[in-house]
Order: sequence, then structure tokens, then C-alpha cells
Amino acid sequence: MFAALLPALSAGVPLSCQKETPVQHEKPQAPRGFVPIADKESTVRVLIVGSAQDVLLAVNGSYQIADNASNILEQGQLLARSKVSVDYSGIRIGGKCYKVNELRIKSTRDGAIEVNNVPYRGGVSLSQQPDNKLFVIEETEIEDFVTGVVGSEMPHLWNDEAHCAQAVAVRTYTMYKKKARRSEKYHLDMQDLAYRGMAGESPRLSDLVLKTKGLVMTYNGNIFPAYFHSACGGHTEDVSHVFRDESILPLSGVLCKYCSNSKYAKWKRDISKSVIEKKLRDSNVAVSNIRSIKTLDPGYGNHGSRVEIVYAGGSKEMGANDFRLLVGPNILCSTAFSAKSSGNNIAFSGNGWGHGVGLCQHGAQTMAKKGFKWSDIINYYYPKNELMRVY
Repeated sequence: MFAALLPALSAGVPLSCQKETPVQHEKPQAPRGFVPIADKESTVRVLIVGSAQDVLLAVNGSYQIADNASNILEQGQLLARSKVSVDYSGIRIGGKCYKVNELRIKSTRDGAIEVNNVPYRGGVSLSQQPDNKLFVIEETEIEDFVTGVVGSEMPHLWNDEAHCAQAVAVRTYTMYKKKARRSEKYHLDMQDLAYRGMAGESPRLSDLVLKTKGLVMTYNGNIFPAYFHSACGGHTEDVSHVFRDESILPLSGVLCKYCSNSKYAKWKRDISKSVIEKKLRDSNVAVSNIRSIKTLDPGYGNHGSRVEIVYAGGSKEMGANDFRLLVGPNILCSTAFSAKSSGNNIAFSGNGWGHGVGLCQHGAQTMAKKGFKWSDIINYYYPKNELMRVY
């Protein structure tokens, strides 16, 4: 643990680049849901496969297989691609059964371990769940993870400064989740961030991430979840409006004029009512014969806070972001929409792609092309943040 945190490297700076004196707060207490940075441990645990019937595993190099007490059960020079599954007797790798409920696999070479044909730098653990499903968790260095996420979240050909801004946001979000879930088996899963292991990396991205190594954003000395999304559609949203976290200045929403040229700035989708009804029923939201859908309590960016579904048996309300995730985030682009019943379909039209909180990725790319530096970009989308180097 740190005996004392390093001082902030820079305070939030407006785009005019005129420096301000950092705001002094009498009670620098963490808002509800936000956590202080208390250590500099540089690894993170990521759930890369959750509740699967089976996975494909290969190790292209020397390896060890151990139980959760670190007892070595097997070692070798190569593990050919094998099916991994679980049953009442334990964990099966190919034709061999290990009578344990957790295995840890390590290799001496980065990228030697492949899960479902994707190479990963860190070691992985295989764990049996009560329903005889399989969890696969990778433990890897945070900087390697950040590089993989940046390469999965943004096109590789985008501007350097946009990638650096994205790296700071990813590292901040990762460190926040690591502290918030420090006692759990894993810190993040594939619903938190796009991640494809080493498949998302490149030498150029690794160099760019290194430029911001160890830098995270804080507010009042506390790390916060630095959310980001593809395109906001004109104004980012307050975090309290979308996720019900306590509102803080860096996540309070800003006017954005930089993503208007994105192909996601405006969109239309016709979605079958039966498809929506099935997806809701699969999540124990019983509706049938939908009559209408509308957003309620729109925010600055017109993203609804809640959704009202009127159907033959009455009406239901639910969180707008929850509704979008249930329908499918790649089907319903955002919650900044209007909707009309059209026969067997609901015709949606809206703005932006994603939840709308924090960094607007298309906006960041436009700012970078206009000559803004990565620090300008994060200070614009996360106003009044303070940069801190944690390792």
C-alpha cells in the first residue's frame, strides 16, 4: 500500500488551456460508490469466459497446471488444443479429469495460452460453477490489459492522442473496478469493457499506452468509474441519470460538438415486437402484445432515465439502460430515442451509440484530428478531474 499518494500531476484544464487553481474542498470524502486508491498492485483479474458449457484451451509452450493451493498437478512443453468441460467428477481437459473445482494454468511465454483461439498474456484459472458451468479468469498486468482494451474499443488507425485519452480512461475504470471488487474472484468481465486479449494489441498501441503508464483520473482524491461510449449524439450524460451513481463533476455531462459527423450521430431501427417481448420474458419481465414504448425523464443528451412499456395487460417501467442491454446494445444503439408502433414492429429513431456517460470516443477522435492533446480530451469529457500516477 502507498504510505502517501503522489500529488496530482495536473488539474482539470479547460480547452482554452488557461490553467485554473484546483478547487479546494473542505471535506474530501468519497461520494457514494467511489473508492480511494490504496495500493499500486499492477495486476487485474478478468472474467474472459462466463458460465460456458465448455471452452477450447491450448498452451503453445511450456506450462504448469496447479490446483488452487498451488500444488502442481501436471507440467509439460505443449498442450494441444483441447476441450475443457466440468461435471460431477471435476474439470476435464481433453481426456484427463482433474478431481478439483479449480485449476490454474501458467506459461513461461506471453501469449502461449489460448482460450477459444484467442491468445492471452497472463495465466488463467478454470473454475467449476454450481450448475456445472465453467468460468475462465485471466490474471494479467494492468498495462497489458489496457493495451488490449484500447485496441478492442477503438480502431487501430485512429489518432495517437485519442488512443492515449482512451488508455487513461480504461486504466482509471479498471483501477476503480479493481478496488470496488477487490475481495471477489474477478474484477471485471466482458460486459464491462471490450477485450480480446493479445488479439487487440499492436506494437504501436503498446508504445502509446506506455506514454500514460500508471496515470489515472481522480476527483477529491478518489478514483471514479471513467465510463466511455462510442458517440454521445450532442451531449454526454450525468452518471446519476444513467447508472444512479452519485453525481460528480467529472461525470456530470458536457456539451459535445465533436461527434456530429459520426455515422452513429443519428440512427433508425425497426425491431419486432415479438423479439422485444421474448428478450424481456427471458429476463423475467413479463409483457405481451406491446402497444408502445417511450423514454421517460430525458437527460441533457436526451438519453432516457427510464422506459415505459405499455402492453395489453397494463404497463411497466424499467431503467432505460437496462432495457437497452436486454434488447441488445448493438440492436438498440442508445436510450436517446423516440419510438412508434408500426404494425408488428417498433420503429426507433435516435441519437448516439452507447450509454452516453464520460468519454465520447468519436468526439475524442475528432478533437485529436483538430490538434488537441490527450490531456485536453480527458479534461474536456471529465471536467475537474485530477491526474495521478499510481505506479
